[in-house]
Amino acid sequence: MKRSRARSREAIEFARAQRAGSNEFAWTLWQWLRGRQLGQIKFRREVPIPPYTVDFCCVARKLVIEVDGESHMDGSGRARDRIRDEFLNGQGYKVLRIPGYDVIRDGRAVIERIERFIHESEGVEPNPPNAPKT
Repeated sequence: MKRSRARSREAIEFARAQRAGSNEFAWTLWQWLRGRQLGQIKFRREVPIPPYTVDFCCVARKLVIEVDGESHMDGSGRARDRIRDEFLNGQGYKVLRIPGYDVIRDGRAVIERIERFIHESEGVEPNPPNAPKT
């Protein structure tokens, strides 16, 4: 049986290496996303979407979360990210980029941002904090 490029041996090995060598930002965010902890959404880690591998992806809803480290902060990094995001958007994915240091500095704000991203992708407005639930 022939595998798609997304499931090629090379893509799988690359994703495994990325998971094994993940930085503190990605590891921490994974602890919050795994096991359907946010919005009952199943996220996977280091998912090949050729020619790229994304940090976190909900395949069913076509949601991508990228944790950006230092290499994404300069002009060339932002340009690469823009090209990558345009490609992913063209494939029907919605992309949320989170600066890595925000994960450590203000985790609650990151979680709220992801929850908004999930709700907005559904076309549903989330309840504001401290608002009565209807």
